[in-house]
Amino acid sequence: MTFKRVAAACVGAALSLAIASFGSGASAADWTPPKEPPPPAPPPLDIHGFFDVTFANDYMTPRGLLVTNTGLTTQIVSGLTFSLYKNPDTWINSFSVTVGTFNDLWSQQNHVQVGSWNEFDWWVSADWTIAKYWKTGVTYITFLSPPGNFRQERNIEPYIRFDDGALTGWAFTINPYVKLFYAIAGDSTVVVGNQGDTYDVEIGIVPTLDLKKITGVPLTIAAPTWVTVGPSSYWNRGVTGCGLATTTPCSLSNAGVFTTGLALKETLDWLVPTRWGTWYAKGGVQYYHIINDSLLLAQTFTGTANSFATAHREVWVGYGGLGFTF
Repeated sequence: MTFKRVAAACVGAALSLAIASFGSGASAADWTPPKEPPPPAPPPLDIHGFFDVTFANDYMTPRGLLVTNTGLTTQIVSGLTFSLYKNPDTWINSFSVTVGTFNDLWSQQNHVQVGSWNEFDWWVSADWTIAKYWKTGVTYITFLSPPGNFRQERNIEPYIRFDDGALTGWAFTINPYVKLFYAIAGDSTVVVGNQGDTYDVEIGIVPTLDLKKITGVPLTIAAPTWVTVGPSSYWNRGVTGCGLATTTPCSLSNAGVFTTGLALKETLDWLVPTRWGTWYAKGGVQYYHIINDSLLLAQTFTGTANSFATAHREVWVGYGGLGFTF
């Protein structure tokens, strides 16, 4: 009897072990390893590029010099921005360096050597964001004339702008700014003013309505507006001709030009995939009221007026264009 009980116990143990082994095998077959965590997102791109082409009826500089007013003006801006520092938790939130070029083509220039190539500029700038809402920086820029209309002009432009959009997050922003334009050396940037070691100051706002924040339409409407002020010698170094006679002195003023306009810009991500960059189309009109008589006299040198009497005090520039950033 003892043998039978021992045998039965051994058989039962063997069956239990077999059942346990079978169950363990089934569980192992059903078991799947835990999923690998997703790879970390790639760091944001710290090199950004831009390209912009504008077609306009006139070429008017921000300082109020009417350079061309016939034919078609084509202006091409391109460059790269290197984001070198970003930290939203410090007093200085970002620092970047930009290098770029500007080309102006005038359809009616027809120069024997350079054709329509009217102007070439290059620049390098350093820009900071301070305390989240202040944008400031400085630009070194050189103006060159491929047809030889003026000697090389070297300039520096520090600026400061308040980013009220970052402060409020509203769809409507004002974006006030102040920019100093200091002419280091070279010909006068307004033709009849001091040649180097002079300056003017641009005081402006860029009221902007971002319709995407309201309606979802990727369209912004802006009204860039500014006025320039500075020493009277910036606009006139003693050149006469502001009247019927070439010897008539110009009335001196500390104001240059007032301008305002309407600018529309639509993002084209509905048409061009963003993997090819952020494309946009733009168009608008800018009105200039020339305050300083010396800017009218300058038109007789650039060829945009036959005489001081026929110079253009009110100028309208219509434009359109497209571009992209990445």
